[in-house]
Amino acid sequence: MKSYFLSWNRLFVLLQLIVNCSAAVAQHLPVQLDSFYNALDADRKINGNVLIAEGTDLIYEKSFGFAGLTPQIPNAADTRFNMASVSKPFTAVAIFQLIEKKELHLDDKLSRYFPDFPFESVTIRHLLSHTSGLPNTEALFSPLLERAPGYQVKNADLVPELKAYAKPLQFSPGEKYEYCNTGFSLLALLVEKLSGEKFPAYLKKHIFLPAGMLHSSVGGPPGSAGRSGTAVNFIRPAPYSSTLQPVNEVPVLRKWTFNWSMLYGQGNIYATGGDMLLFDRALFSGKLVSPGSLNQMFSPVKLNNGSIPYFRAGIDEASYGLGWFIYKHDDGGKVVWHSGGIPGMNSFFLHNLKTGQVIVTTDNAGNATIAPETYLLLSGKSFVYKRSLALIYARLLLEQGIDQASSSLAGLRNDQRYVLSEGELNFLGLRLFEDGYTQLGMEALKVNALLFPESFNVYDSYGEVLLKTGNREAAKLMYQKSVNLNPKNEGGLKALRQLANE
Repeated sequence: MKSYFLSWNRLFVLLQLIVNCSAAVAQHLPVQLDSFYNALDADRKINGNVLIAEGTDLIYEKSFGFAGLTPQIPNAADTRFNMASVSKPFTAVAIFQLIEKKELHLDDKLSRYFPDFPFESVTIRHLLSHTSGLPNTEALFSPLLERAPGYQVKNADLVPELKAYAKPLQFSPGEKYEYCNTGFSLLALLVEKLSGEKFPAYLKKHIFLPAGMLHSSVGGPPGSAGRSGTAVNFIRPAPYSSTLQPVNEVPVLRKWTFNWSMLYGQGNIYATGGDMLLFDRALFSGKLVSPGSLNQMFSPVKLNNGSIPYFRAGIDEASYGLGWFIYKHDDGGKVVWHSGGIPGMNSFFLHNLKTGQVIVTTDNAGNATIAPETYLLLSGKSFVYKRSLALIYARLLLEQGIDQASSSLAGLRNDQRYVLSEGELNFLGLRLFEDGYTQLGMEALKVNALLFPESFNVYDSYGEVLLKTGNREAAKLMYQKSVNLNPKNEGGLKALRQLANE
């Protein structure tokens, strides 16, 4: 009897240790996440919101950077962002709602609903899976905007412009996968045709309100930046810049900020991170579509030859289903997601079907999405972010001068929290030089050659700027070093021949 009691006592202690260990891991995760995001923030590589949940638990939510600069207003949990192509899953849900109502079928031809649509063989499935062969938005609407630069393109323009396009499909429908915004704008037009409601009104009635998404809308006036407002989209004028510039002040980006701002289906849904979580919960609880519809959306598309087109997508290979990307490997659970990107805005929405983990990231300064790295941390996989010493050095050159930048570079070079990339420093040095910071660019390239003396490319780049500033003898020396290290460096050989003949 005593032995029996002791075995159960040991078992209880073991179980308690497991519970305590699990709790410690759970408590440690937010610290890991915060450390990662704070390092990004220090490098000015995050300017937006992060929301992470698992099941009914909110694991992490934090805002970084600014929604507006004049006046300076920080991003907040209730800041709305243009979700860009993360809008596509909403369009897919709307289509499947109509399928469940027997209003259409996946393999219906679009021409059945739009007789003027000029490509008879394109089906609803082709549009949802990016296998239609249709021209993408830019190719389709460029002629229209050349004729009328101040025009705001609308979904009603799609079929007329496709008729006027007068070119064959890029490939036979179903023959290959090629991402196409045009197809999802056509799907929004189809939703309007079958429902009798404008697409923004349809989503509000059948998706936003049932999910409780009270801060979401399709297009419309963006409102003011700030709390309960909409974030301004920014870009950095140069990769080394610390300052932000509103995208709508950059003329070459006018297509995204004005000409295409009224197109629906492919993008232009505005939402908060919290509303995206509500969408996720409504979707996976059956409020919006059936489990059978979800299964179809989350099944990789098969081409006409029966193959699944996989492509590299950050941390894993991925395929496309019907409105969703799907990671290839599912040992940690099947993961479905969508990313979105327009000038000044990157968004990401991910759901792990096994664990119920949800990641929503938005960045209104055009920084690269950090959701894949976040997913690695959630999965318990090894991931260490190291700050870019090349970027820090370039910014210090601009802000504090050569001496301070050199001192900081020397002091941080052996710090394991930082990484110094020869290629990145080379790129930043050339960019500084090209942008008119001649002395600073040359200094960066000279330092790169000193730090990486076994690289032919550092001498080639340094030789290039020396030649442009008229220092022919020094340039010749650099090119010779480059060719000595890499005799097949055609650029260096050509430069040496030109210098010899002049």
